[in-house]
Amino acid sequence: MTSGEVAVKNIRDCRAMSSLFRQFAVFDPVHSSKYLIEAQRWEHLAEAEISSHFKECNTTGSATALAMSPGPACSD
Repeated sequence: MTSGEVAVKNIRDCRAMSSLFRQFAVFDPVHSSKYLIEAQRWEHLAEAEISSHFKECNTTGSATALAMSPGPACSD
């Protein structure tokens, strides 16, 4: 599995957990605030994973682009 595939799986798993806790909140009104807080935590984890993945892609992409770009052209 590539790092991108792992990131997508992690994001999907976090969002699934968030959805599950939101469903718990609907079916258990007494504890709904606890479940909604937990759902929000999972959403924040998903957002952090997305941010981390994009930073990694941008850093890797920039380093690769610099390594592959030709040096300054001489016009002597």
